[in-house]
Parts: sequence; structure tokens; C-alpha cells
Amino acid sequence: MTGERPLPTRSLDRCLGCGGRRLEPLPLRYEFRGLFPAVECRDCGLRFLKVQPAPEALGELYGTRYFERDFRCGRSATGYFREEAFRDENRALLDGFARLCTPGRLLEIGCAGGWLLNHALERGWEARGVELSAEAVEHARKLGLDVHHGDLAGARFPDSFFDLVYMGDVLEHVPDCRAVLAEVARVLKPAGFAYLRGPVTTNSLARRLALRGYKFAGRPIVLREPPYHLWEFTPRSLVRLFRTAGLVPVRLRQSKIPPGRPHGEKTPLQRGAMAMLDTINVPITRVFNVLGDRVVLVAQRR
Repeated sequence: MTGERPLPTRSLDRCLGCGGRRLEPLPLRYEFRGLFPAVECRDCGLRFLKVQPAPEALGELYGTRYFERDFRCGRSATGYFREEAFRDENRALLDGFARLCTPGRLLEIGCAGGWLLNHALERGWEARGVELSAEAVEHARKLGLDVHHGDLAGARFPDSFFDLVYMGDVLEHVPDCRAVLAEVARVLKPAGFAYLRGPVTTNSLARRLALRGYKFAGRPIVLREPPYHLWEFTPRSLVRLFRTAGLVPVRLRQSKIPPGRPHGEKTPLQRGAMAMLDTINVPITRVFNVLGDRVVLVAQRR
């Protein structure tokens, strides 16, 4: 652990996804200004940190370091604030949005510095954003974007207001994932679309085997890094969570990040084993839509 002051924390005695209290310890924890052990709900399968940074501590975690090094699980080769690095990706996203509905009102939750919103305006969307990081909000507002600094509930959008709500690498970071999805359902128009893209890290072949192996050995996987992921989704638990919030999944596609720069501290043996397993994992995910470590989930308001 670092020598900095401990983060303010909260401890969960039940699953916020389903309310279940049967929480099974997982052999996984973060060590960063405190200890943050993971559990799995035996009722709905949702995995999460039993001890989490308190909501008031989250703002300080998402500063310059996060957007330059740590966003997208540290697997991005560039910092967020370089526009050209994400133009092609944003173009593909907006093409996907256009296949769902004609440009209307778009909300991005966790919009960071606003590049997607900026490109959406160029495509005819009426785009708004919500972002927790003060630095990112400042960047977005310098682009002339309408971005609320804070969380989704604090933005107080009207009922049935948006045609599409996008969440990219954000739901795993929020203090209450179920409450956020319920708010998404509220602000969506009837039959409006919720579009999520993000990690399902513990679903991959390498991480599944690691969790089983470490559990058998009686010791945890220790991540010495900020506890950004409060929730570790799997496709199954994510679908259940969406349905609970009144959002009906219409498409789910998994993907696997190819072998490359491993995230976190690993020995040469661990790096080699992960590269081998990832090499096997990539074609399995592509063909059978299983064992991915990222997912795109599209749902409609019931």
C-alpha cells in the first residue's frame, strides 16, 4: 500500500443489484490507500468490491493520471485528450447509434473530455453529457459542450427526454449501478435505447482460471492500483441488472482484447501464461461470443 492517507470508504452488506445478502468472498482485492476485497452475490452473480471508496472520494481518483494512464484498464496506448486518437472509434460508435435511431437527443454518461459529444454534434445530434471529473468537465466546456459536473441523478433531466443514452467504460465505476440504470430508464423516451460498452474482465479465460487457481491456493490476486472498478460484471449479471431496471436487452456482443501490454504488476511467467491464454481466447470469443473481456450491450426502455 502507498504511504498516502487512506481513502474514505463504505462497506456493503448486501448486493445493490438484487438486494441479496449471500456474499461469497472472491480471491481478489485491491491494495491502494486501503484494502478493497471483492465478493460475488450468490443470488444474481454480480461481483463487486465489498469495501469501496466512499462517493466523496471518487472525484479525486479521476484526475489527470486516470485520463493519461489508467482509463480503459490501462490498455490504451494514448491519453484521452488527444482527439485524433479517438476520431475513428467515435465515428464507428455514431454509425452504430444511427442504425438504432435517427439523430435526436443523445446523453453520454461519463463523457470525459467530450470528444464523442463534439463529434455527435457534427452528425446532427443534440448532445449532452455528465462527468464526475472536474478536469474533464473543464476540457469539455472549453469545446462549448453542455456537460453537467456531477452524477446523473444530480443533473435532474426531465422524464422521457433522451432518444439514446450511451455509457462507455463507466457503469463499473459508479457507486450504485442499479440506481444509475433506473435513472437511465427514467430519462429515456419510451422504446429509447441504452447503449453500453465496457469491461467484463473477470469473464475472460485467463481471469476465470486465475480466480479458480488462487482460490484453490487459498490466497488472493492483489491489484496494487486505485480501485476504479467497483463492479465486476459478467454478461449474465449485466443482462439481469438491465432487466431489473426496466431495460430490455436487444443485442449483446462480447469481444476479447488481443494479447499485448498486460495490465498491472505481473511476473514474466504470469505475462507469458496470460499471452498464451489470450491468444486462445480471441478466436473463441469471435466465433462463439463467449469468454470476452469487453461487451457491447444495447437495450430498450420497456
